[in-house]
Amino acid sequence: MNGASVITAVSRALVEGFVNPGATEAYKQPAIYSDAMAVILAFLLAVVIVSFIGLFLWNNSVVPLFEFARPAKSIFQILGLMIFLAIMLP
Repeated sequence: MNGASVITAVSRALVEGFVNPGATEAYKQPAIYSDAMAVILAFLLAVVIVSFIGLFLWNNSVVPLFEFARPAKSIFQILGLMIFLAIMLP
């Protein structure tokens, strides 16, 4: 699941909930908001898992192979690297 599909799913669910909150019986159930929360939580969980895997791979694969690479100290450094690469590589 990429970032664009996450944003699309969340925005679609939120707009549907705000535009037509009580016109039909289907909108009276909190399913739309639970779908949005599920998408947000799944995205955050995926980012955390990828950050931990990236930290492991960086420290155990890249650092021993390249002399100029230093070990990463936290998952936030890996998260920053992922954001930087996402911005630089379209």
